[in-house]
Amino acid sequence: MGYIQIITAILLWSSLGIFIRKVEIPLLGLVFYPAAISGVIQLIFISSTGNLKQILKAESSSNRVLLFILIPVCTAANTFLFYFAFTHTTIANAVLSHYTAPIFVALMAPIFLKEQSHKTTWLAILLSSLGLWLMLWMPSSGGAVSLSAGERQGIIAGACSGFAYACIILMLRTLALKYMSIVIIFIQNSMVAIFLLPFVLNISVPSQSLPYLFILGVVHSIIAPLLYTQGFKSVRANEAAILGYFEPVGATILAFIFLSEVPGLYALIGGALILCSGYLILRYKGD
Repeated sequence: MGYIQIITAILLWSSLGIFIRKVEIPLLGLVFYPAAISGVIQLIFISSTGNLKQILKAESSSNRVLLFILIPVCTAANTFLFYFAFTHTTIANAVLSHYTAPIFVALMAPIFLKEQSHKTTWLAILLSSLGLWLMLWMPSSGGAVSLSAGERQGIIAGACSGFAYACIILMLRTLALKYMSIVIIFIQNSMVAIFLLPFVLNISVPSQSLPYLFILGVVHSIIAPLLYTQGFKSVRANEAAILGYFEPVGATILAFIFLSEVPGLYALIGGALILCSGYLILRYKGD
């Protein structure tokens, strides 16, 4: 059952780019409204179950800083950069460049978690760097057409979102044993919405965008994270991480079906190198 829950969550996340393309509002609004919708729904739920008390039980000031400031800031940066990537380059490029996250985790873990480095880490970094270089500087297809400046910015934003996501992972390792998952997700979403509220007051939302924002808030920001977290009860962490590689595959297929986006040859090769580097990291961690 755990494998089904995790794969379902990943397939839901792989449709993220399709819905983002349907919402015709500025990026700040695109980040704010799903976070606000999910935050309100989660607040109602955790208030009714009594889990709201956990928020007030941080054991140290460092936990409070992580929970209320650093994780929401990194979440906002990750979401904004990831959505920027979706709107400036192909969905495949956005998702594949985002999957540099395991490499950033491997680089930072020895510093922040005192985990020893391994030669596999440096091989993975070399492969992922080569993959990003192919995506950024080689032609976008098998022909001689080069990437536009906007597409290149989208790929860079995708890689930067991977760095922000890696920071979130490292901080969650500190808090995961102290708080329920739904409490952490609620704080992430609600604090992002509070931070962005002053900047979105003048953003109007077309009526045709409302259903897509609601889906982003409920399906991608509540249901998928909860399914993913629930799956960890019966699936090992390294197995769940490897299953995560269904996301770029699913995203590429959905983009082809719904948006007729066909990744270029060098983008596919570069993306494959990034996925391979991430797999090497996860494989070593699982041994």
